[in-house]
Amino acid sequence: MEPVNKSKFSFYWHKFLNFLEKIDPSNNLKKRFLMAFLLIPLAVIAIFFAPNLFVFLTLGIAFLMTYEWVGITKTAKTQQKWLLLGFLYVVIPLFSVLKIYHLKSCSLTENSSSTSGASIVFWMFSIIWATDIFAFFAGKYFGGPKIAPSISPNKTWAGLLGGVTASCLIGVVSGLVFPGNMLFFIVISGFLSVIEQVSDFLESKVKRMFGVKDSSHIIPGHGGVLDRLDGLTLVAPTVWLFTVIFAKQFGLAIC
Repeated sequence: MEPVNKSKFSFYWHKFLNFLEKIDPSNNLKKRFLMAFLLIPLAVIAIFFAPNLFVFLTLGIAFLMTYEWVGITKTAKTQQKWLLLGFLYVVIPLFSVLKIYHLKSCSLTENSSSTSGASIVFWMFSIIWATDIFAFFAGKYFGGPKIAPSISPNKTWAGLLGGVTASCLIGVVSGLVFPGNMLFFIVISGFLSVIEQVSDFLESKVKRMFGVKDSSHIIPGHGGVLDRLDGLTLVAPTVWLFTVIFAKQFGLAIC
């Protein structure tokens, strides 16, 4: 194998960054990609190689999401109601993630040793990441009618279709990884992409109600943790439900 030409890599890397700058002159998109290159490898390491780190990060995320929710809803007249909603908004998806992640401890069948909770969590996050990325680029490239401009003015039907298409492709790969039927994974991956975007609208609606643009500025280019993980709110409980109803498709046995 020929050694990697650093000058070529640098050239194409700068071309890519210039491309992002053309799409978004504010450099916000460039920041998002740079943060993604840092955070996604960390997530993969935690999911597959460092279970204690994964749990620690989940608890840390729960704290940050709670902090941001309180900040968003601090002007609410009925604080108790919004605190209760915030508790459910944070706890339900993160509890679902941990339940999925620990499926390996009791749910594996003898003939599905390659399947684990970690694999399902990674599949779930892959759908969320693919939906966000391809919905953004498809929306920017094709434009077209907005889905709900009063809630989220930048989201288009073309973006929705782009996200669903990317997720269906992940479904094809998933059909090779998991013991279940490929068509099953194509369909539910596409379905989860739609759920992810509905979940995105849900967080946007809450922010609109309180006149907030970003949940915080913790993550450069992304806003806050709630902004980055908004798709998880509805997707995680749905995936957990799927692992119970369609356990055999995932290579799991009901305990």
